[in-house]
Amino acid sequence: MKRKPMLLKKYLEYTRLREKRTIGIIGVNRGAGATYTGMLLAFYYGTEKRVKTAFLECNNHGDFKRIQDAFEWSREDERTFSLDRITFFKEVASNEIPEIFSDDYGCYIMDFGTDCESWKAEFKRCGIKIIVGDRALWNQSKTVELVKSLENVRGSDNWTYIIPYANKKMLKQASKKTGKKLIAIPYETDCTLLSKETIKLFDRLFG
Repeated sequence: MKRKPMLLKKYLEYTRLREKRTIGIIGVNRGAGATYTGMLLAFYYGTEKRVKTAFLECNNHGDFKRIQDAFEWSREDERTFSLDRITFFKEVASNEIPEIFSDDYGCYIMDFGTDCESWKAEFKRCGIKIIVGDRALWNQSKTVELVKSLENVRGSDNWTYIIPYANKKMLKQASKKTGKKLIAIPYETDCTLLSKETIKLFDRLFG
């Protein structure tokens, strides 16, 4: 029995989103935007795609505590805070990950901060790997160094390389120096309310 094209498309999207997604994010330095990128993705999957999403702080930077203090949440405890389908896990240790992954989340986003070495194995296990560079002129050399240091890692050609709210000239220069395609993500004044531009970009990259 043939399905109508539109019904088939919706069915395939529903089936695809039921599969667990794991997304690993590493920033070139503090303040580059790894947590910002992860938060946008958390609300993209949790709100726009209606997928139960876990966002893990796999570093000791303390950014999640500041995020918790900045917004109102529907549920909070010492370890987590949540809004609708999205749950933030603060300062997760490596031995806590199996327990979190045993829960029924459809998407796991892991913010490794700048600690590429300690979390290398976990990062490699992620289905989607994102490297976040810094748009600041004085830190662009760090972006180039990190990307080039990873170029011999198997599969790195298929990773996503991002510089938050970079302009076209900056992207072109960084892409030329690294040999990778770098992508800018828009600036959002409120990470919990994604613009149409950001949703469209994430649909293209991760949808």
